[in-house]
Amino acid sequence: MDSDPEIRLCEVSGEQEAAMVVNLLHEDGLPARSDASSSMNVFGGLPFEPGHSIYVPRPVAARALKILGNYPHFKNLRNLHVPGGR
Repeated sequence: MDSDPEIRLCEVSGEQEAAMVVNLLHEDGLPARSDASSSMNVFGGLPFEPGHSIYVPRPVAARALKILGNYPHFKNLRNLHVPGGR
């Protein structure tokens, strides 16, 4: 499995949204992670919290986007990966 390169699937607004996306993908059996960490709450979740990236193995990217597309809340994610692009 280490031979499958990880790609950035999309960006989300905050740590909570990152956790929701990762959990949705995990529930469907897809490996996923975000660059958010609990240490980012050191300042109490200030409103200028930066966005976070969601990462998945390249072979599951299209399936992950299809899963997220089933949820209206995730229809406007930023910097979506385009399977077959780049």
